[in-house]
Amino acid sequence: MRIYGTGILKSMLIAYRNMLRKPITVQYPHEKVELPERARWAVALTLDEDGNHKCTGCTACEKACPDHIIKIDMTTAEDRSKHIDHWRYEIGACMMCGLCVEACPFDAVCMSHDYELARIDKSALSIELLTDVPAAQAKRRTPAAAPAEAPAAAATELPASEVSAAQAASADAPDSPPEADSAATEGGADA
Repeated sequence: MRIYGTGILKSMLIAYRNMLRKPITVQYPHEKVELPERARWAVALTLDEDGNHKCTGCTACEKACPDHIIKIDMTTAEDRSKHIDHWRYEIGACMMCGLCVEACPFDAVCMSHDYELARIDKSALSIELLTDVPAAQAKRRTPAAAPAEAPAAAATELPASEVSAAQAASADAPDSPPEADSAATEGGADA
């Protein structure tokens, strides 16, 4: 037997449960929500300990941008030092993907927490982050120390128990199906 009205009772239960909850609405201009640390918004340049920018003018961020909204104009002197004339960023066309941040090898670019990006004037959507400054010098990292060399004979010889265990494991492993072998062969031929 079917009881009519259970759907109405369930919906009333949900409505009463939500009526007893405290409101989650934020009065935006006066109150602001705290953003998570990993939130991605507008692009910004990072500064070093001295307060100088870290951009070396490598243009990796410009090349990585899928929207082509980062434009870096540079001049190179005869002594191979770089000078950044303009570092432009089109904030209105940016999709905040963060690829420019990942591409930068010197951590000179970051995603800021500035989410109030509305502008009254269309020309304000193009921002010059750097203008007429020398490029930062690339700081080379010290290479990692090489591990201590072990005797070659000790590295290649395995104890008899490990060799027999490895042979037993390979004997127990199931063979791959023929379809996988032919697909791997065809994939290798295309490359």
